[in-house]
Amino acid sequence: MACNTNRLNCTPEEVMMAASLPCGELVNADNLQAEQLVYDLAYRDLINNHGININYYIKPFSLSAANMLYGEEPTAVFEAASGMQMYVELSQDALALTQFGFDPGDEFTGFLHIETFRSVMSGNKSYATIEDVEPKSGDLVEVTGLGCDRPGGRSANIYEITERRDEDVATINPILGHYVYRIRAKRFEYSFEPNAPKEAKNEQVYDDSKFGTLSTNISEDSVSDAKTYNWNVDEDSKENVYDMDVNDNDIYGSYY
Repeated sequence: MACNTNRLNCTPEEVMMAASLPCGELVNADNLQAEQLVYDLAYRDLINNHGININYYIKPFSLSAANMLYGEEPTAVFEAASGMQMYVELSQDALALTQFGFDPGDEFTGFLHIETFRSVMSGNKSYATIEDVEPKSGDLVEVTGLGCDRPGGRSANIYEITERRDEDVATINPILGHYVYRIRAKRFEYSFEPNAPKEAKNEQVYDDSKFGTLSTNISEDSVSDAKTYNWNVDEDSKENVYDMDVNDNDIYGSYY
């Protein structure tokens, strides 16, 4: 059944008479539109007053260009950033030791006002033919409000959205209304995707000079910069770790 956008014209007596339907239905969104508007404006003001500035990057997705086996589109080009406000709850201290090493658990839960997001993003070309503009998994959020004065030349952290919810009745849907998106995101691992933002001073370790975007004969493709250090992990391992003259590790095999 479609939602009724017209508020019922009920008298106080009809509301108090439970036998008088639909006016007697207290849990009826048609009877709560004025109250829902108050909640919607309150959420908007809360995010505008206590939220922080972010840059939102859309990652387009095309079924015709995607790899159906892996469920991804490696050639998708991120759209230019769109600025807006988000209320953010950061969780940056959940350090855990896993079988693969230390997992920093750097993630956040954020809240975006639905109508504000639609208003800001409606002009984006990725949503030109889409009626409902919504955040989605794979989009990026750069928390610019926490990156302007970081020491050492570091910039704002960048996160990748993993979940979007508009309905959780116990927490974000008072009196049956829908006001905000709840976003969950994890720290983005930069992997040279086209037009993806990169955190400053976030230097990755490379074994040799072949990394990132390789040179091609396509003029519009960019080539990654050379690494910022001279040593090679393979050579260092050969000379200082598996050198049989330095470390007696025959028990592990005759490396090199």
